[in-house]
Amino acid sequence: MVAPYMADEVRPFVTPVPAPLQVADHTAEEAIAPRFEILSTPPTSELAGELDGATEWLGVRVEEILLAALGRALGRTRGEGVVTVDVTGEHRWLFHTVSLICSDAPPMGPTEMLQGAHTALSAAPGRPTGQAEVSLNVAAEQDGADGGHPLELRVHRTGGLLHLDWRYDATRFDDYSVEELAEQFPLAVIEITSDAAAPL
Repeated sequence: MVAPYMADEVRPFVTPVPAPLQVADHTAEEAIAPRFEILSTPPTSELAGELDGATEWLGVRVEEILLAALGRALGRTRGEGVVTVDVTGEHRWLFHTVSLICSDAPPMGPTEMLQGAHTALSAAPGRPTGQAEVSLNVAAEQDGADGGHPLELRVHRTGGLLHLDWRYDATRFDDYSVEELAEQFPLAVIEITSDAAAPL
């Protein structure tokens, strides 16, 4: 793991007010009956090590880092804005619906992205709202259950390897869009684990 960036001074996090982000390529009105597909990326021990080191060093939960990375990856591939995300933590009882800032531009650096994810999870009501189109499912083992979200990132570990499965409604998302998102997400994880300062 690259040594995390140690900021001399952590500025208070001021939440910008971005516009809602359209994550899907096609609206629900344009789509026909949902048809779900799964894009799995090769399992990696590097990302598992990055997450383990960063959670200990920064004093955060793994879902905070993954949520921040998801916001960064969506910002790179879908644009600036805010999206509602259902987050299931490593413990099944931990469930939150959050408003996630998606950005790849100043002032939202790695520290601000992690602070935003930390703040969003801390303020979440702890129950689903039924409004989220995106789901982040962090589980100790692969979950085969079919969720109702058009886009779901399933994260699970086996044998020290981190698996990333992108389950998506192919009537709402073009394949290349999910492929691009899957390529950017690991880069965003490394950026957050390497360069972010601990949230306040």
